[in-house]
Amino acid sequence: MTKRPSLFSSKPAASPADVPSQSDEARAAMTAMSVASTAPGIREAMTGKYPKASTREGKRVVTAYVSPEAFRQLKRIAADEDLQQQDLLIEGINAVFERRGLSRIA
Repeated sequence: MTKRPSLFSSKPAASPADVPSQSDEARAAMTAMSVASTAPGIREAMTGKYPKASTREGKRVVTAYVSPEAFRQLKRIAADEDLQQQDLLIEGINAVFERRGLSRIA
């Protein structure tokens, strides 16, 4: 039984024996043409460049796992105060810095 082709690829993968030998320049040109002809979202994924919000430039992601109750409470406070959850988290991080005698830079 043969392996079924992936549903996520646009065309079935060819084995090295099926592909005629190409120079590196020709291969690069073919790749550039295929990337240019794809949809913008797919093109960004293929090139590894995703659009970033200007508010996130130069910043890093911090992740924390909390209980479902804490998550709901954070969402409720954010909604009551018309803030984003991120604003409350930054406020908390700055409070931790301040408590330890560091500058509030978050």
